[in-house]
This record gives sequence, C-alpha cells and structure tokens, in this order.
Amino acid sequence: MKKAAVIGFPISHSWSPIIHNYWLKECNLPGEYEKIEVKPADLKTFIADKKNDNEFAGLNVTIPHKESVAKICDQLSENAKKLQAVNLVTFKNNIAYGYNTDGDGFLESLKETFPEIDISKLKIAIFGAGGAAKSIALSLSEHKPKKISVFNRNLDRAVELVKKLKISAEPLHASELKNAERSYDLLINATPLGMTSVNNLDTFDFKNIKGLNFFADIVYNPEKTKNMFLAEKQNIKTMGGLGMLLHQAVPAFETFYGKKPNVSVGLRGHIAEHILRVGK
Repeated sequence: MKKAAVIGFPISHSWSPIIHNYWLKECNLPGEYEKIEVKPADLKTFIADKKNDNEFAGLNVTIPHKESVAKICDQLSENAKKLQAVNLVTFKNNIAYGYNTDGDGFLESLKETFPEIDISKLKIAIFGAGGAAKSIALSLSEHKPKKISVFNRNLDRAVELVKKLKISAEPLHASELKNAERSYDLLINATPLGMTSVNNLDTFDFKNIKGLNFFADIVYNPEKTKNMFLAEKQNIKTMGGLGMLLHQAVPAFETFYGKKPNVSVGLRGHIAEHILRVGK
C-alpha cells in the first residue's frame, strides 16, 4: 500500500489530507495520506529516511520547507530549478525528485474559471513577490502575455523576483498599481492579504485600476474574500484560491497513487463542509 504525506512546520493548518483522502476514497484506491510536522533541523534526515522506504511514494511540502527541500532533492524539474522551491517530492529507486506544481495549479484554475481567457492577449498585474508570486509569474510568462508587472511594497523584492526568474516582467512599487497611465486586464493577489488568519484590513482600490476585467485571489479561506466582493461591485469577474489549491494537488496524487483525480463539485462540497465544521 502506497503512503504519502504533507510536511511543514507547523502543519496543523494543512488541508492536503482532506483532499487526498477524499480522492483515495472516490477512486477506491488502497493508500494512506497524512500530515507530519517536521522541524527544520530534522528535515534532511526525514527526507533521507522516506526515500529509502519502499512503501513511501512521496511528499507534499509547505511552509517553511519549500526552499530547503529544493536543496536536499537529488534531481529537480526545470521550473523547480528556476524557482529554487519545491512543493512535491517523489521517490523512485532511492532518488528524491523535486517539482513545483503551484504555478500550473493556478493556470489550471484560471482556465477552469475563465474559459474565455487567452493569456497571450492579457496585460497582467501580480501583487506580491513571495513564493506564490514567483511560481505564478513563471508559469504565466511561458504563455507570453502582452505584459506582466510585479507589484510589491518592497520594490527590491519585486526586482529580485524578475531578475532571478529571468522573465520578461516589470517590477514596480505597490503604489504604482493605481497609476492612471497604466491598465491591466487581470490582477492577481499573490499574498495572504484577506486570509481569515491574517489581521489585515487593506483592500485593493478597484475603482482606480484601469481596464480591469478579471481578479484572481490565491487566498482560499475564506472561499470568497473581501477583495472579491469589492471587485464584483465594479463588475470585475473573480476567482478564489481554492481552485489553485485543488489543481496543484492533482499531479501529486497521480504520481503517488497512479491515477489522475478529478477536481469535482463533490470535492469542493467536501471542502466547504470541512470549513463549516471546523471553521478553518
């Protein structure tokens, strides 16, 4: 029976077991999936033990281990090399392979939510310069949109993101987002702004962002953020972060257990029930 897990420190917040165990039941597959808290000091030993365990198929990786795991893996996918961050590890023949599925998970969710979108024709604004922003910017850049601008309150971090990824994008200070001379088709919030556990009342000034048709939020709890409500008041189409969370999990499950799962209405309902039950 194949085993897999998600690791982080802390790990109590992770929804990965809810997703993967739903799929195991839905697909009628034998398997186990759990969450394991791993301290940074124990990470290297933990990975070494698991890659020598023939029953263990792999790991999902969350905060704060994504960059550290990238340095521990024996081999990295092309995008994991560029990002120097890993959210999926698979084990085969005692070799640890590292991947990053975050950016492609975002793209799959974008296509599912807005099937009319043609990324190559978009002017895109990404708010944030952390790990999520990096993976999203890299995946979007492969579709050669008209423009990508990366906005951050710390301009140096936006500059560093563009430089390290070697993508065609413009780093800008957050205050430039509502510059009347700029216009964007799609705005992406790639920060925790609006998350249930984040005590931050800041919101986007959608009235002063010119030309906006779509707003995508990577926050998935709450499922509909305050920024999404504000965008909809301006007749802007919105997307929450739950789809990204679910779609980035698909290649992990397929690799662990040998079957590609569906991001279904049933799964979304299962997640919604969990939120109602435990409030997080």
